[in-house]
Amino acid sequence: MRADMKRALLLVLAACLVLSGCGVIRDQRQAGENVPVSEMDTSGLENYERTEKSAVYFYNETSQTLMAESRTLVVDQDANPAETAVRELLKGPSNASLKSVAPEGMTLDFLEYSQGVVNVYLKYGGEMPQPEQAYIMEQAIANTVTDILGQVSVCAFYNGLRVGVGGYPSGPLRKQTGSIPDAWGSVFAKYVPQSTAPTNGENPAPSKTNGGAEEPEKPKTSEINTVLYFVSPDGRFILPEVRTIKYTGEQYIETLIQELKNGPRNTAAMKSPLKADAELLREPVLKEISGGRLALELYFPQSPVQPGYLDASEMISYAALVYTITGFMPYVNTVEIYVAGHRVDKVGDTRFFGGMRRADYAGLIGSSAPVYFGDKTSDLLVEVQRNMEQGKVWSARARVLELLAGPLEEDGAHVWPLMPPGVTADDIPSVDVYGDTAYVDLSARFKQACAGMTAKSEMLLVYSIVNTITAMDGISKVQFTVGGKQVDKLAGYLCLSDPLLRNYGIIKTANN
Repeated sequence: MRADMKRALLLVLAACLVLSGCGVIRDQRQAGENVPVSEMDTSGLENYERTEKSAVYFYNETSQTLMAESRTLVVDQDANPAETAVRELLKGPSNASLKSVAPEGMTLDFLEYSQGVVNVYLKYGGEMPQPEQAYIMEQAIANTVTDILGQVSVCAFYNGLRVGVGGYPSGPLRKQTGSIPDAWGSVFAKYVPQSTAPTNGENPAPSKTNGGAEEPEKPKTSEINTVLYFVSPDGRFILPEVRTIKYTGEQYIETLIQELKNGPRNTAAMKSPLKADAELLREPVLKEISGGRLALELYFPQSPVQPGYLDASEMISYAALVYTITGFMPYVNTVEIYVAGHRVDKVGDTRFFGGMRRADYAGLIGSSAPVYFGDKTSDLLVEVQRNMEQGKVWSARARVLELLAGPLEEDGAHVWPLMPPGVTADDIPSVDVYGDTAYVDLSARFKQACAGMTAKSEMLLVYSIVNTITAMDGISKVQFTVGGKQVDKLAGYLCLSDPLLRNYGIIKTANN
């Protein structure tokens, strides 16, 4: 079915909702009064896309600035709209006054978004763009995703590799306005070492001490922004933190390891992946493997990573180490870790052939999302930040399933679950979004499990779902259905025939 036909059908369904005759909560309705309910088939809602207006940035040669071109994005269900925007950017502008910033044939592989950090993975079979052209493209991407996701730090990877600026380490980009040539000049001067040789080709005169001997040149101490990766408290995910680090000479790796050992700023939300006594036996070794790709060898006297958090294996700690290094060191494809002279080729049930790669840990980046449980001390809802796999935070159903999983130990003893006992993920078969409305379909067994609930319990259950979903950008209403059909009630106290709005008054705050 064509997209325009799908949208037309859903408009008809939406009209049915409006005409169904039931308000959000009808306190004036008499007990036992039947609510008129229209039937609604939501079986195909997962095929409906959502549309969003966004700005996509291209280069204007006349003004030498990046300029926005307005686009209507058609975003798949459960997808990050920034991915769609970057794909539009790679297609090029429609305005003849703007210039494409990406070479023909470059595509987006995927995008990671967590804690204000965006990793953009590009695929390209041609020759790498020149450093200045690569900078213009990456800055256009940074501007584009920032307009969608808010203030973020952006790192670009080409075929899985970070290339930096001219092959030198560089920090993540943030949104930039103004002259691109001026900005590029500043970036180049910041990250690319400048030659100290005289322009006439003569060797510079060596500096002398008082005794006339040559004074050795002191190593230069530099500062750079980078992304460090730490471990979530439950040991399931790695989480990024942007930090300014100081390093001397080319002691990049030693500095990164020390920063990871120092731990995150927010110790309640993240933990260090490394043991406090983790030390290198010798200097790191860089070797070329193929096509300009590099392997980094690290030698430790004993395992440097934490053995695990709760029931997690040491895999997550290695993931944080590898992500940190490959996100900083240009062209490093593989990290080979040696412990007591033996290369680590197996962690848990996972084998690494020829070292560890960033791609080995795809899916382990987490992101936080607010979900709402009950609060024992107030009989209200309490907001809890839940770490989830970063791709799932765009799924309304995944957030609802976090409610089904219940509170975690670190949430505190006052946080309690609201889902009726005995229900499973199969009893919430779909949560689909169209426009500003999420359609939550429940099973008949879910409805039966709500029988016997008190009015307060039903209200807390319903609004834990509503408030969790409406915390997502662009969603303001939640429509409940059972078996694809509208219903007037679950336990019998709240009218659910119409979409429900977010309930701020039921959320516990510092004042209640």
